[in-house]
Amino acid sequence: MTKCPRCFVTLTPDQYAWTRTVPDAMEVDEIASTYHGSAVRSGPVIELKRPNDAEEDWAPPSGHAEKEAGGDVAEVCPECHYRLPAGWRDAQATCVAMAGARATGKTVYVAVLVKSLHLLGERMSQMVEPATAETEDSYRENYERPLYEERGILEPTPAAHTGNPYQREPLIFSIGIWNGVRQYLVIRDVAGEDLEDPKNVGATSMQFFSRADGVVFMFDPLRVDSVRDQLHDLVPAQERVGGDPKSVLRTVLSIIGTGTPNLAVVLSKFDALQALAHVDGSEWSEIMSQRGAAYSRDPSLQNEPYNEQDGRLLHEEVRSLLDKLEAKAMAMAVEQPHTGVALGSRYFAVSALGESPVGDRLHESGISPFRCLDPVRWVLAQQGVWV
Repeated sequence: MTKCPRCFVTLTPDQYAWTRTVPDAMEVDEIASTYHGSAVRSGPVIELKRPNDAEEDWAPPSGHAEKEAGGDVAEVCPECHYRLPAGWRDAQATCVAMAGARATGKTVYVAVLVKSLHLLGERMSQMVEPATAETEDSYRENYERPLYEERGILEPTPAAHTGNPYQREPLIFSIGIWNGVRQYLVIRDVAGEDLEDPKNVGATSMQFFSRADGVVFMFDPLRVDSVRDQLHDLVPAQERVGGDPKSVLRTVLSIIGTGTPNLAVVLSKFDALQALAHVDGSEWSEIMSQRGAAYSRDPSLQNEPYNEQDGRLLHEEVRSLLDKLEAKAMAMAVEQPHTGVALGSRYFAVSALGESPVGDRLHESGISPFRCLDPVRWVLAQQGVWV
């Protein structure tokens, strides 16, 4: 069984739904609109549930959907009515939700993550490619072109109330065949502005967080005054300032509720902390100059299984850095959540760009990612993929 790419609900063999590929008439689908967050128009949806007296190997009768619809059909999720890619039920999807306050670098991270997945896939003889035309177009127009071609810093993820934000549609990537099963990676992002609003906790369109295989929560160290002050002459001033990460984390954990996704807490823009190694005589200089530390090396692109020992070492190091960053409350919120449901969690450090941008332009040295694959490889490993 696999999950729907939009709502992350597990698709069972007991319930199916379809819609016409070319409907005679379009109307607002209230169910799809609720999960999407804005009006979705489609043809009528045909549903079929497993009969109570059905045999164990029951499957929808051949041609049933086409007959009921009066034409060719496409399968949709019975829960949210998202149109599923062809052959989706025969595959396995690992579903990841991105979270963090404004200006933590989530969008840039996703752009660079996909490029890194391509590189690692080649080394592991696994083809990584967009699974749908919508994903290919969205990644090219909203991530790849502005960052890699125009060499600018990506605009913040648009909030839900601003028209029809692109992140409402999942990014779906085929990541090869593992153990004889086609594997997909699904990435969903939410604007930091929406996660800063506790009113969104009960929104149906947000509930995919509770069903995700992994939630990647990003924390910007430049939010810490002591770090920002020491970096004054080392990195360009950052024009975009995000919201309170503790507030966003609380909202995310509230949305997750009784769900049990793996939680990756990511110290983003790690190149800023690495620059503190050049502050002579400071305590941070001594910390960041430790050559033997896991946060001083990047094995993430090596053609080998996910390194659990290296991951655990990095986890402990980043946990200590959070204490030093006066972010102990963040760690306590992760380890002792107010929901009472402790999640499987791990700490990471990443830098998507390698150098801080200058205004809204990339640093002249270009893009040099650091440990960007770690959080997603950890989540994939929990699913038994790319291990």
